[in-house]
Amino acid sequence: MERGTHIEDAREALGRLLGESPVWRELRARIPEVAASELPVLLQGETGTGKELVARAVHALSPRRQAAFVAHNCGATPDSLIESELFGHARGAFTGAIADRIGLFEAADQGTLFLDEIGDASALLQMKLLRVLQEGEARRVGDTRVRRIHVRVVSATHRTLDDALDRGGFRADLFYRLNAVRVRLPALRERGDDVLLLARHFLAAAAARRGAPPPRLAPALIERLLAHDWPGNVRELANACAYAVLVGGARDVVETWHWPEVAVRESGAGAARAHGLHAETRALEERRLREALERAHGNKSRAARLLGLSRQGLLKKLRRYALPDGVEEAATLDGA
Repeated sequence: MERGTHIEDAREALGRLLGESPVWRELRARIPEVAASELPVLLQGETGTGKELVARAVHALSPRRQAAFVAHNCGATPDSLIESELFGHARGAFTGAIADRIGLFEAADQGTLFLDEIGDASALLQMKLLRVLQEGEARRVGDTRVRRIHVRVVSATHRTLDDALDRGGFRADLFYRLNAVRVRLPALRERGDDVLLLARHFLAAAAARRGAPPPRLAPALIERLLAHDWPGNVRELANACAYAVLVGGARDVVETWHWPEVAVRESGAGAARAHGLHAETRALEERRLREALERAHGNKSRAARLLGLSRQGLLKKLRRYALPDGVEEAATLDGA
């Protein structure tokens, strides 16, 4: 469990949600209205998609931002400790209780309680959660005093709770209390070129730990990253970037041989065909970029007009393809 932390800068919280793909921008645009609603939120997405980052952003943009944000993994607490963890305990309540201790709900009072992996909650935990959410009060183990609490709950799961409801593995009454607003987080494979934006961010952070400048992505690695399924999502990408720089030895350019093997493996013939088509499309686009730059004699504004792009759009594509030094050098000449 993470005890109360205060998040005061809403812009900083939103800024951590890196990505420019349409599906990610749509999610980010939705967060302020969700935050202001004060309703319970259920975040649904695969492991590693950034559910806690979104939960923190919801808190940071909410009227509760000055109070605590408390995070807890619902699968991490054994049933024997659930009451003490949720509600706290009084000194002497049981062997080893040498002092009073507040629980999750008191720590998050007037703030936000983030219940991660709610789909892994035991039947006992579900029952205890339902009771405190219904009554709005809690009593520490071994104490007689009942304390009123006012907490907003944001929960998250990588499971489909609707299926758990059908099987009887999750309480319907608790589900409907938690599911006032449902927000689905897209998998990294659904976010297109965000994988490159995020990779550059994580590589720069890893290089900074060595006191080195951010490395570039080699074109061959770009293709592999875009073709990969990313079952571990952003968490898998972040770990792979750290490995490439801190273990793989990447310096100025990150090549495929710097990358951990699992992150570049193709998954069967279907993936190979998709990779081939994707690579062919990108190769055609890169060739058109080179030709336009040559025709414009390196003038980026003129090349952008030839391609029907904005100047900023052209620059973005040049960075995406990590063009060879000669073209990059030409692209920096501004004869406009």
